[in-house]
Amino acid sequence: MHILLADDDESIARVACLGLRRAGFTVTVVDGGLSALLAAREAAFDALVLDWNMPDQDGIDVCRQLQADPAWARVPIVFLTGATHEGAEQEALAAGARGVIFKPFDPMTVGEQVRQLIT
Repeated sequence: MHILLADDDESIARVACLGLRRAGFTVTVVDGGLSALLAAREAAFDALVLDWNMPDQDGIDVCRQLQADPAWARVPIVFLTGATHEGAEQEALAAGARGVIFKPFDPMTVGEQVRQLIT
């Protein structure tokens, strides 16, 4: 499975990417919401893993835009985020996400957590 991972924190993206690859995923990494939208329109992905807070466009907005597009409406989206405000998980689910993994996450299990949420 090919996953698009969007996170503006390079160290978090690197660790998450290693965890996802350890679980057998092929991973393409981008550094923001706008990059995620561009990549999603240029290539086919089986799932997306989005950070919530990114400087150019937040993950919730990206999720809503992709879920509104019939070509992307069935592609599972998971948030990997430090957003811990009350109602964060409910907001992500309402935007169309399959689930939320909160930071800090365990790099040894993050791939399997994503797999459980997208299958």
